[in-house]
Amino acid sequence: MKKNTLPTILFCLLAAITARAQTFTPIDINSGSGNSSPSYLTSYQDKVYFWATTAANGTELYVSDGTPAGTQMLKDIVPGPGSSYPNNFIECNNLLFFSANDSVHGTELWVTDGTSAGTQMLTDANTGTASGSPYYMTPFNNKLYYSTADATHGTELWVTDGTSAGTSLLKDINPGVDGGQPEGYKGNSQRGTINQFNEYNGALYFRANDGVHGSELWKTDGTSAGTVMVTDILPGPGGGRPYCMTPYNGKMIMGATDSIHGYELWISDGTPAGTSLLKDIYPGLAYSEPGAYSGFIELNNKLYFMATAAYTGYELWSTDGTTVGTTQVADILAGPGSSFAGQYGIIPWGGKLYFAANDSINGSQLWASDGTAAGTSLVKVLGTGGSGSSVPRAFLSYNSQLIFVAGLNTSTTDLELWTSDGTAANTHVIAPAVAPNISPMNTDGSGYAMCWNNGSLFMAANFNSIGDELWIYNTPSTAITEVGSATGITAYPNPFSDAVSVSGLAQAGEYRVTITDITGREIYNSALETSGDKATIMTRDLSAGAYLVNVSGSDMRQTFKMIKQ
Repeated sequence: MKKNTLPTILFCLLAAITARAQTFTPIDINSGSGNSSPSYLTSYQDKVYFWATTAANGTELYVSDGTPAGTQMLKDIVPGPGSSYPNNFIECNNLLFFSANDSVHGTELWVTDGTSAGTQMLTDANTGTASGSPYYMTPFNNKLYYSTADATHGTELWVTDGTSAGTSLLKDINPGVDGGQPEGYKGNSQRGTINQFNEYNGALYFRANDGVHGSELWKTDGTSAGTVMVTDILPGPGGGRPYCMTPYNGKMIMGATDSIHGYELWISDGTPAGTSLLKDIYPGLAYSEPGAYSGFIELNNKLYFMATAAYTGYELWSTDGTTVGTTQVADILAGPGSSFAGQYGIIPWGGKLYFAANDSINGSQLWASDGTAAGTSLVKVLGTGGSGSSVPRAFLSYNSQLIFVAGLNTSTTDLELWTSDGTAANTHVIAPAVAPNISPMNTDGSGYAMCWNNGSLFMAANFNSIGDELWIYNTPSTAITEVGSATGITAYPNPFSDAVSVSGLAQAGEYRVTITDITGREIYNSALETSGDKATIMTRDLSAGAYLVNVSGSDMRQTFKMIKQ
């Protein structure tokens, strides 16, 4: 789209939209071939905050607005080549909280308002060089709740309003140095497990050990007096170890274990009497482990999750909150073998669920389900070679596209960035025009280092010779259907195969058409040969995928987003 064959007006208008909407922009933080390895990318105040590494400054806090000029180190917390390793970013009450180690106080809780001067440690919970190691940071009622350790109480529940004076121990759940060990497992996301407490009905829910009942279900309303154990699921010191407490239809669905059933599906209204086993999916002490790997995902008034049973292995299940309404969706790998449907995450998108599953024939590939056995099917075999498993994961949804990471050549574990509209024809790899490296997608401690910000995908990748660096991908917008005033020109059929027809043209007019692919690369540029008010564009040489078809001339300009089958 940078050729001069388009009229100047059309070029400027399209550049303002499509160049922003469908381009790859590299930002070489550690200049040359060295790696800055951006990690823990988090959107805050229309920018992305993350850690990055250089030889001069070590691993420190960086910020980016998506441009090279707007990408810089925010603060050198450990001056010089030492590293503070800022991570676990979470926004609360217009501030960004994270953990970092300034080499003097250990790993403690920090906060930033987006400025260097406003980036500071909140409190030295575990005084001296020992670390408090703050974790499970969860916003609730304009404060941040988290677990951290000090020398007197062990790891306990803390709270902060974003000031040092307003940061303190909330409750000493297990008096003494062992601590109550409050833990939260909210579910799964594109970056892996969401390690946060679960909000339900005006309280935060988590599991903790008071030294008597084991790790059990607790809740807090934000006060010390209102921080209490809900119920003793597994009586005695063993602990029911509840996880993934997910609000659904006025109650919580979760996994937990008691002395009879192993890890099974439970339901709770937040009271002891209202907490009970919902279904023993794998009878006896065996574990069905509902949602342990997939979390619980809502679609069309049901919750979906991965669980295992005696004769079907790990497969996709659903619940409507009743025992009889908790059933297996489909036995993708028939018999006792496991398809592991949803082990790498499940995303609801376009009225269906998308996930990785293994049917024993194609390896782990992209599947979709509408919640029925008949509506559960393979979308596309993505990779070839080796075991055949592409293992799609890190699912994101944006602008009517499904974006994810999967292997292309599975014999070399070639992890690439993919896009899909839910059809096999339009499921393909997206990458910069020059991307020679095998397996360019990179991970951090939470999974894949990527996040959305202002309509762009920020990610860590190693597409070419600049190393593992920050890349920004702007996706096509479904809103781009026309540039300029309406003219009555149409392009059809959509989807198309061997040709695109254009009608509504002025019979005496002169027109030019350009076609660009999903990455913004120009594929076709030619004058239109009209016949009456119509013209035909031959497209049999185009690969299957999404394209922008741009028609200009005779004081009009129009852009159509079209799909090649």
